Amino acid sequence: MIVGLALLGLLMSTAAVASVAHHSKAAASGVLRIVVTQPPDSFDPAVLSDNRSIELAQNAFDGLVDVNNQMKVVPAVASSWKVSGGGKVYTFTLRQNVRFQNGDPVVAQDFVDEFNRALAPATASPDSFFLTDIAGADAVTKGKAKTASGVKAIGKYTLRVTLTHPAGYFPSLVSRWPAWVVDPKVVAKNPKNWAVPGNNAGTGPFPLSKAVGDTQFTFTANPNYFGGKPKLRGVQVTVLPSSAAAVARYQSGDFDAVVNLDAAAIQVVNSNSTLKAQFHSKPLLRTVWLGMGYDKPPFNNLKVRQAFNHAIDRTALINVAAAGQATPGSGWLPPGLPGSIAGTQKPYSYDPALAKQLLSQAGYPNGQGFPAVDLYYTLGTGEYEQAFEFIQNQLQQNLGVTIGLKPMPANGFNAMMGNASQRPVFYAYSFGLDYPDAQEQTTYLGITGAGYNFENYSNPKYDALVNSANASANQAKRAALYAASEKLRYNQAVDIVLYYPNTTWLVKPYVHGFGESPLYTKKWIGVSLTK
Repeated sequence: MIVGLALLGLLMSTAAVASVAHHSKAAASGVLRIVVTQPPDSFDPAVLSDNRSIELAQNAFDGLVDVNNQMKVVPAVASSWKVSGGGKVYTFTLRQNVRFQNGDPVVAQDFVDEFNRALAPATASPDSFFLTDIAGADAVTKGKAKTASGVKAIGKYTLRVTLTHPAGYFPSLVSRWPAWVVDPKVVAKNPKNWAVPGNNAGTGPFPLSKAVGDTQFTFTANPNYFGGKPKLRGVQVTVLPSSAAAVARYQSGDFDAVVNLDAAAIQVVNSNSTLKAQFHSKPLLRTVWLGMGYDKPPFNNLKVRQAFNHAIDRTALINVAAAGQATPGSGWLPPGLPGSIAGTQKPYSYDPALAKQLLSQAGYPNGQGFPAVDLYYTLGTGEYEQAFEFIQNQLQQNLGVTIGLKPMPANGFNAMMGNASQRPVFYAYSFGLDYPDAQEQTTYLGITGAGYNFENYSNPKYDALVNSANASANQAKRAALYAASEKLRYNQAVDIVLYYPNTTWLVKPYVHGFGESPLYTKKWIGVSLTK
């Protein structure tokens, strides 16, 4: 391993001369060249599901509102909105100068059509639940109605949305992809396969103009974008599964930016002074944890859960799993999110003696009698095999328990986790916020009966705190309620929160405005190349 990394670093250093010529060529063309490690899926906003697709598609489409790089909800197609009806009625006023990329004007009815399309069973949107707080949405998702009663165009440029209950987080929800508007005329012509290059059915600054299989995607600037003319002529995205190969080609001048480097690639970067100067990282709103079956032995015992928490050295793990680009976990919600306690709560201490004592108190002295347990995980999103071997060794050495390792392909792992009868009692999981509100993680993954509450954690007090926070329009009060729910979860050792990863990227000095936000790669609208 060390020899291989050193050799790769040497090969990359010899390519530095070639990068000068590529630099001038890229800058002169006005086309930004990015490399990613995973291919995107559909470019239909209603059915987006993976990060790469979302990060690319956000440049081709817009919603009523957006989340800026400071994690604030800001106007987009809607210039303003007001809340009435006790927090249940949202009225959005649309800009009158927004057009789809084919020239069709955008009106309020287009949003009505898109909301209903995203909710329709035939669309099979995996994230239609973002819209189910809307009155009448359930009737659409269940096939009992064609349109949700809570979505109305009450003027050419005025949209009224009525909810079933107050929801202080609703503006964040409609900033997300199921609520991005598309041209209903284009969709109507080919409902099943309209999202192809060249159809230009969105409003964004960079529509998808060309695709070569799953390996290369070209986006061309929209000069009539309502947010201002882009500074780039276009963006070319290349898919390379290997971060190491992507870094090597970046160094040789083939690319202007690389995003989401894995641990091995970061080690290569750290060994090269030029690359290191062009390397950047920023904390993500993402948590990596080990889940335990809260209601199933052996993890239905608090002292077992506490013992496992104290048995893992999180700082050492981060060096193995993320080449140091992460922060030790000290709460389920990531730091920087209103309601998170991670900024004030210390992580569970790495204390093998205490861990062993707790396990003994649970009835398993030196691990004796502890049942056979396997740790299930996937390597499909950049996880590092050595990280799980490290966890396995720590639990063996510090607790005397034997943990089997069960790696799985991402699709198989997700299918298993979604089936309650097949779900394991011990697994590794990671979740990144899609919008900067604790409602998402606590509601869809935390409360009793939530669809993604794989631990099967159930606590009426926790549920009450989360539901009260969700309903309030007072953001300070909401944060305090979420923090109280976090304290409960932490004290009950519901999870083994490992760390909060950083997002990482390489970018050439002649590229300006490119980077990552705590949620996703920044939009390209502010990016420019030095001429």
